[in-house]
Amino acid sequence: MKNFFYFFLIISLFSFHLHSQENKKKEENVIEYIKKYAVFAIEEMEKFGIPASIKLGQGILESSSGNSSLSKSTNNHFGIKCGKNWIGDVYYHDDDLPKECFRKYNSVQESFHDHSKFLKQPRYSKLFHLQKDDYQAWALELKKAGYATSLNYANLLIDQIEKYYLWKFDQNSSYSIEKRINQYLDFIRKNNKNYLFRIFNKKLHFFYKIFIYIKRKLNNMKMNHPN
Repeated sequence: MKNFFYFFLIISLFSFHLHSQENKKKEENVIEYIKKYAVFAIEEMEKFGIPASIKLGQGILESSSGNSSLSKSTNNHFGIKCGKNWIGDVYYHDDDLPKECFRKYNSVQESFHDHSKFLKQPRYSKLFHLQKDDYQAWALELKKAGYATSLNYANLLIDQIEKYYLWKFDQNSSYSIEKRINQYLDFIRKNNKNYLFRIFNKKLHFFYKIFIYIKRKLNNMKMNHPN
C-alpha cells in the first residue's frame, strides 16, 4: 500500500509537469503568432474596420497559431473554403466532410486581406454596425452568421481574445503599428512573469496537498497495522 501511494505521487507529479509544459509551449506559439502577424491584423482593421482582436483570435483558432496542416499547406489562416466565386488556387482537405475545397494563398498577408473581403459579404453585414472595440458582439455575430459550425465558437474566440489581451490592439492610438506591437509584447512579457509566479505557487500548493494526503494515509496505516 505504501508503494502505491509513492507511485501515485510520482505519476501525479509527472502528469502535472507534462500538462504545464504543453500549456507553456502552446502559449509560446500563440505569442509568436501575434508577434509575426499583428501587423496584418492592424492594417486590415484600419482599412476595413474589422477589430484586430477578432482577426488575430480567429487566426489563432482556425490555424492553430499557424501550425495546422491546412495553414502550412495553403497559408489559409481563417479556414475559408473555396465558395462558388473563388477563382484562385485551391487545396482539398478533410474538414466537416472529406476532401473539401479550401482557398490557397501565396502568403499569410494575402490570407488576412482575403478574410477582410470575405467578411464584406452581405451575410456578415451586421458586423459592421457594431462598435469596433466590442469584440464580444463581433464574436457572437460571427457565430450567428454561420462563420463556423462549432456551437461554442463565439466563446472560444472570446476566450482567446481575453486570455492574450488581444483587445489592446483595438484601442485607438497615435503610435505607429510597430510601436503598438512592441508595447503589447512588453505588456505580455511582464504579465507572463506574474503568471509564471502564480503557476509556481499553484504547483507548490498542489505538491503540498499530495504530500499531506499521503502522509495522513501512511500514518493511518501505521495506526491500523502496528508492528
